[in-house]
Formats: sequence, C-alpha cells, structure tokens
Amino acid sequence: MSFPRAVQRDAHGSLLLNNYCLLVKQLLFGYCAAVATAAPAPRSIKDVFYETRVLMGREYTVRRFAADVLGGSVDPVMLGYIEKGKRFPSEALVRRLAVIRKEDPEPLLALLWRDRVVYAFGRELRRVLHAPRGITGIEDADLAVLISHAIAALPDDGGWVPLRRWRAQYRTAPPRQARAIVATEALAKRAERTLRERELIEIRAGKVRRRGRHFVAQDRQERQALALEFCALFAKALLDKLALAEVETGTYLRNHYLNIDRQRLAEFQQKLDGILRKLAEEFAADASPETRFLNVLVASTPF
Repeated sequence: MSFPRAVQRDAHGSLLLNNYCLLVKQLLFGYCAAVATAAPAPRSIKDVFYETRVLMGREYTVRRFAADVLGGSVDPVMLGYIEKGKRFPSEALVRRLAVIRKEDPEPLLALLWRDRVVYAFGRELRRVLHAPRGITGIEDADLAVLISHAIAALPDDGGWVPLRRWRAQYRTAPPRQARAIVATEALAKRAERTLRERELIEIRAGKVRRRGRHFVAQDRQERQALALEFCALFAKALLDKLALAEVETGTYLRNHYLNIDRQRLAEFQQKLDGILRKLAEEFAADASPETRFLNVLVASTPF
C-alpha cells in the first residue's frame, strides 16, 4: 500500500498526476449459517454494546449491565444512548467491553473510529450540500446499503426469482438489530421503489428480475446516502489496513498513479469501469451460506 505525495507538472505547469484507488471490502458478521443468507448490515460500535448485553440474558437490563458488568464505569442513561447510536463510548469503555467479550480490543476500537469518521463526515456533508434536514447516519446510510444488497441478491443472468425469497434475502436483519426491523422494512420499501423507478429491477406476477447493476444517485437525499456509505466503506478499509494490519480482514486497498494525456482521461476511466464490470459479472454468485457480500469502491481523480 502506498500513498504518493509527489505531484508532477507539464511544461505549462498543469497538474498531470491521476490517482486511482481500488478498494475491496468484505462485510462480515459473526452469526451462524442460519442467517448467513441475509445481506449483512453495516456493524457499528453501538451494535456490539447491544449485542453483548442481550446475549448475556433477559435479566440484564441497561441499568444492571452498566452496574454489574461494566462496573459502574458508565451511567445507564449514557449506555442507552450508546446502544441507540446517539453517543459514542470512550475508548476506555470499549476496551473494557473487549475484556468482557474476551476479544482483542483493536477491532472494536476500529469500529468506534470508523463511526466517528462517518459522523464527522456526515456533519460536514450537511454544510456542503446545505441539507434541509440532518443526516441520521443510520437510516440514510442503510438506504444506500439496501439498494446495493437488493441488486446483488438477484441472479446475474436476469433470471426471474420468487419475490418473497428475494425480499427475505436482502431485508432480513441479524438478530442483534431486531430493534431496527420496522425502520429497515420502511427503508426496504423506499429502496424497491427507487429501483423500480430507475428500471433496475422488474417485478411481475410475484417474481422479480434484475435489469441493471449500477445505481446512480440523482437527488440530494440519494447523494447524501451514497456519500455516507462510501465514507464508511473507505474509512473501514483504511482502518483495516492501518489499525488492523496484523489481522486478516478480507480488505484489499491499493493506490496507483500515472501521468496521462488530458484527452485520454475519459477513455482511461471508461476502460477501468469496463474491467470492473467484467470482474463483477465473472465472480458474482447467488447469495448463500457459502458466499460473502463484497463491496467494491473505486475512485479515479486527476490532480
């Protein structure tokens, strides 16, 4: 992995360096094959706190968990905010949770750091786009993720599949997020409506098939959602490579650079897109307990 700092110029002083970054991320979560066919939801540090408490048993309310398990190191009200994603835990609290879970704290800290980056990015994004409402950081990001999952859950050859089975594959949330099922259902309906309006899917007589793979944001709300998803994806990749360098995370991150004729920039990017499309079609498989959801983000930008 390299991050070049040198920038070259032509005889007229114009910047000619073109950077492109290829990022591959595997979304993973620790549940058995019974739920592996569901599209994995983005995991946040709030989910880890909620999951840990719930798996310890019904008797562990937020108040008891804060007092008995976390040793009174956090106020019960604050813990409730943390589980809902309204507040961030301290790094010391995350390390304490890792001890309780008997896990290495670094992956959990990486989740916390990523969540902080996405939150800060969303806050700045509102200013840039002059958004009339706040970005929740959960619902908007989930909309973009659901759209990606919905497309990926359909056969590549355009074949028809039962509508009910397709919805079950991409809508079902992991058990730790059962409290968010209602919101996910509403977002799934928005995602399906958007896909039909863009003619990316076709639904007929209780069946559905794919008509396209690539979703392009058009309005401000969709741009916000995709921006947050891309930010979370890239932040996760950077942390995987830098903070979790010794852990096999399944993330690939590379940076390449070259001088390129200005007139050939569009041609280069078109060929790059064509290669990536071909790779996606070649390796795509139907969702199953043996497959993982793979998200590929590519950026090519001139300096």
